[in-house]
Formats: sequence, C-alpha cells, structure tokens
Amino acid sequence: MPLDYDDLISRRGEERAFSYVDTQVMLYNLSVGMGRDPLDAKEAPYVFELPALRAVPTAVTVLGGGGGNILAGVDIDRTKLLHGEQRITLHRPLPPSAQLIGSSRISEVTDKGADKGAIIAMASDVRLASGEPLYTSEAVMFLRGDGGFGGPSKSRFTPHVMPDRAPDLTHVTETRPDQALLYRLNGDRNPLHAQAEFATRAGFPAPILHGLCSYGIACRAVLASVCDYDAARIKSFGVRFTSPVFPGETIATDIWVDGEVVSFRCRVEARGVTSLNNGRCIISA
Repeated sequence: MPLDYDDLISRRGEERAFSYVDTQVMLYNLSVGMGRDPLDAKEAPYVFELPALRAVPTAVTVLGGGGGNILAGVDIDRTKLLHGEQRITLHRPLPPSAQLIGSSRISEVTDKGADKGAIIAMASDVRLASGEPLYTSEAVMFLRGDGGFGGPSKSRFTPHVMPDRAPDLTHVTETRPDQALLYRLNGDRNPLHAQAEFATRAGFPAPILHGLCSYGIACRAVLASVCDYDAARIKSFGVRFTSPVFPGETIATDIWVDGEVVSFRCRVEARGVTSLNNGRCIISA
C-alpha cells in the first residue's frame, strides 16, 4: 500500500514526561571517546561528576523525547530503510540530569519518485519540566522502496555545501575495537553492531559502528578542536551518513571554520571512504 502524504505530515505524538540522570550522560560521553586519557584535564568534566558534569551535545540522540512510534501502522519496506541525516538544535546547554517533557512530529515528507524512494524527517521537541525549550532532534530517514506515492518532490532542506579549500584542521580519532559494544548500552541494541553472524547476513564482513556513534565522535572532534571543550558553544549539529565505520578504524575529521559556521567531514583513510559528509555546526563566539 503506498504512503499517504496527508496522514504522514499530520502525525503528532502525545507529550510525555521523561528524565535522564548523570550516569547516562557519562556513559554516552565515554562511548563517543571522552576520557580515553583519564588524566586529560579538559576531558575530565565529561567523565566525572565533580564539580559539574558536562554533556556532549549529541547525547540528545540517546536521551529520548519522542511520543512513541510515530510511524506505527505505516506500511514501509523496513529492509530498505536507512538513517540518512541527523540534525540537532540546542536551545540551551544540556544539564547533567533533568526532568523533561517531549513530543514528536513528522516535520517533512518528500517523494523522490517510484525508482528513487522517499524521505521522512521525524522531529522531537523537548523542553525542561519548568517549560524552557531544551533541544530539537531531527532524524531523516531514507525509504528506498517507498517512493512514487504523489507527495512533494523537493525538500526544504539542502545539503550543506562544503568549503572549496583545504581543511583548516584535521582531528584524528582511533576508535576502539569494542566501541560498538560500549555504545549500544545507550539503548540501540541492534545485533548488527555486536553479532558477527547477523552482520554477515546483512552484507557486512563484521559488525559496524552505530552511525550515531560516528556522529558523536565528530561532535567530540569539533569540541576538542574548535570549542576548547566548551559544550555550551555548540548551537546546532547536522550531518549526512554516507558510509559505515568498523570498530577499531581510525576516523579523520576534516574541519573548516568560517565564523560561527563550522563545516566538517569524516573519513576512514584506510579504506578511502567518507563516513559522514556535509557536516554543519553552528557555534557561539
């Protein structure tokens, strides 16, 4: 059954209360590479609660906030479903723990054509229990087998254009062989990231790193290289997923700084692939 544009674009999840604690923040920070050197004074605030724990901004992708499965009952070919992009906007810095209220919505539906698939963007809007907006997280899903239903053919979002010059700097991260096993404790326990047999059936020679783990690693790279580890400076962080990373590989994050706009791209040099592309981060002075 083809997708129903009017049904999709009108979907809204009910508001729900939820919370997180400092243990979740520390686990996330560790799982994207913070604290590899336990004596690094600049990373210590991300892995130790005193005097004040800091959160890597991309932690919002594992904290939650949606109102249930907003695509429940939608007949899509889930074998051809890909997480294409991720965008977050921080309305204020993440506290080390919080009581929150969140809701979800379909923010955009694009029909690329019967032979090209469809795109659905799902957003979560989260505020503190006291009412102040905290963050908006938007996941863009690429439905390769569900195009041709008659929806709008053009997205209001266009890929961030990368600067036409050599990177201003490159941050190198050596991922751990067990990094996916650690990251999955944030909530995504898809066996694709842990079980060799399952990964082989999915067409990979070994379990792959979560795309959102690579996303967090890129955020750590920007924090370390551009923001002097001040998480409050990051206002938004968006990227396209282009190729998987295998745990243990080295990620080179190329970074361009143009005022408040930080462009970035992540590469696995050993295989000559770009894992994240069209990265755009907005920072404060």
